[in-house]
Amino acid sequence: MEVKKDIMTPKERVGAFLGGKPLDRIVTMPIVTSNTAQLIGKSQKEFQLNAEVMAKSHIAGFEKFGYDLIYLFTNCSYLAEAMGQELVYFENEPASCRNPVVKNPEDISKIKVAEGYEANLPVYYEAIELIQKEIGDRANVSVCFSGAFSTASTLRGHEQFIKDTYNNPELCHELMKMATESAKNFITEVVKRGAIPIILEPLSSGSLISPRSFKQFSKPYITELVDHAHELGTIIPLHICGKTTKIIEQMSETGADVLSIDLCDLEIAKEKVSGKSVILGNVSPSDDLLFGPVERIHESCKNLIETMNGYEPGFILSTGCETSDKVPMENIQALMDSARSYGVNEDFKKQD
Repeated sequence: MEVKKDIMTPKERVGAFLGGKPLDRIVTMPIVTSNTAQLIGKSQKEFQLNAEVMAKSHIAGFEKFGYDLIYLFTNCSYLAEAMGQELVYFENEPASCRNPVVKNPEDISKIKVAEGYEANLPVYYEAIELIQKEIGDRANVSVCFSGAFSTASTLRGHEQFIKDTYNNPELCHELMKMATESAKNFITEVVKRGAIPIILEPLSSGSLISPRSFKQFSKPYITELVDHAHELGTIIPLHICGKTTKIIEQMSETGADVLSIDLCDLEIAKEKVSGKSVILGNVSPSDDLLFGPVERIHESCKNLIETMNGYEPGFILSTGCETSDKVPMENIQALMDSARSYGVNEDFKKQD
């Protein structure tokens, strides 16, 4: 396997991809997040709470691997935290919610629509600005945040929220409306700083809810966030963890520009959303990236590139979900090496 040097910068490559122009190699965006903290000897807790640590970690990851997108992300609950939910921060794992704030319907008075500067949201803004200042001429920066369904579920408690979709849907919608307005305010601040917002909906997964529930409770609010981002003049991807084969068409109908998929049959995805949505995925972050070996990663990437060859409006090689801090760095490198070998455009010539 011959690994070739990049000709374009990540910023040039993604710009050409979005503009339908020739590329030097396949766009490659493994979902590398807080595990970059280990590259500068910092803890998960420092990464989550300190903008300088977050920025320096991501800059180190970008310089090491040269991937095409930097993903700013700490945990799935930080938007809920900005709305009034207390989180517990650990030294070397993502913060989590131990005690949902909306225990009873009347507790909705304990939360509010986040205006955009509550809790740790400013950490993201400062990190964006630091990264843009240092490598913004070469790098693309994004910020991942939980959408309305997942945020509302955090505020209410996951098990109770799912029960509420049957027993108290009005409360569910009230919580999701507040979460949507909070997310809109956050998106606005992210876009102001030149970063790409990415909607995460881990609890809208087909592994957890039915396609019917997705249509009723999650899809309308995702669509509202997509419309808001488009009004601001930016693209906005959608990532849903777990199984998505049965909801892939609905995901596309939200208008999201890129569908980031995890456990999904790519042949069905190609059939359902061809001509509509860019697909990003879906090397297994556990089976492939966590355990390897590198030869298996090379083979998985090669198969994906071949399967999605010629797909329009385009395919981005990535992991199916976030890479954990236990993923060996050489395995992330193996994914990038695969792109620089099997995904190279031999006929590409850079225009002056």
